[in-house]
Amino acid sequence: MTPFKMLLLPPYANKQAPERYVDESWPEKIRRIAPGSTVELFESHDAVGDAIADADAVYGAVPPDLFARARKLRWIAAPGAGLGPDWYHPALVESDVVVTNIRGIYNEHLSAHIIGMLLYFARRFDHYGALQRRSEWRQDRNMIELVGATALIFGVGGSGAETAGLCAALGMRVTGVDPRVAAPPEGMIEIAPPERLDSVLGDADFVIVTAPETPATRGLFDAARFARMKPGAFFINVGRGGIVVTDDLVAALRSGQVGGAGLDVVIPEPLPPDHPLWTMPNVLLTPHVAVFGAPNQTRREEVVLENCRRFAAGEPLLNLVDKRNWF
Repeated sequence: MTPFKMLLLPPYANKQAPERYVDESWPEKIRRIAPGSTVELFESHDAVGDAIADADAVYGAVPPDLFARARKLRWIAAPGAGLGPDWYHPALVESDVVVTNIRGIYNEHLSAHIIGMLLYFARRFDHYGALQRRSEWRQDRNMIELVGATALIFGVGGSGAETAGLCAALGMRVTGVDPRVAAPPEGMIEIAPPERLDSVLGDADFVIVTAPETPATRGLFDAARFARMKPGAFFINVGRGGIVVTDDLVAALRSGQVGGAGLDVVIPEPLPPDHPLWTMPNVLLTPHVAVFGAPNQTRREEVVLENCRRFAAGEPLLNLVDKRNWF
């Protein structure tokens, strides 16, 4: 094992994290994994000072001003998965510094959230919730038959694969689109590359987005894409809000081209109080909470500590990031 110097920093340089991403116990745990290593925990980027100059590794965000002062940096452990262009600034992208992330720790919770939204629309819970609030006992048999319905999953990583299995268990026909995954996971009958997205969109009764925001996915779901969807199909997004042109989605919902939308992520976040998505009857909004309920910190710690062990041992790191694509 080769000792190293590591700084534990806040996860973002420009916003407050919704949860704690680092634990006070980590410095000692890392030192036990790599004896002789120096590990320093900082509550703010302003407090780092010259400590960054000889750091070998960082957990957390390294904004451009700090990055410019880092002379020995070799590895940055990103505390999230899809962190976007602000996090992956040009100096970092062009450097030789390796970045890892913690993708994979949320899979079952993201997929459960997706299925909850899917059932909300399929079983007309939006409709019956409105009837309940008016004290109306009125049956409506106009449910959506899930057996044989098609779910198209855009982004077939861990959570997308998990969702495929759950949709298949409901009797759905499941297809996928992904730039990296060539073999469909269990429950998925077919997977296509992104260049075939337009040709398969029209087959889906539910379009489910679990993909990260990348240069290729920013604004991908716009008016043209919504027009290619089957009229009245449903759109569910737990990936990133930046993948969707929000105004175009609102227009598609108003026209009925999109039958309903389940959104855990939006642009902007948070939505302004007067935004039309708040009050649209065919929209289910949750405030970026699809990963909540998972033992996130425990799993995050496991990935970080294992990569610290690998870094000290000179072994390949887990969850390497393609910096140009932010994921």
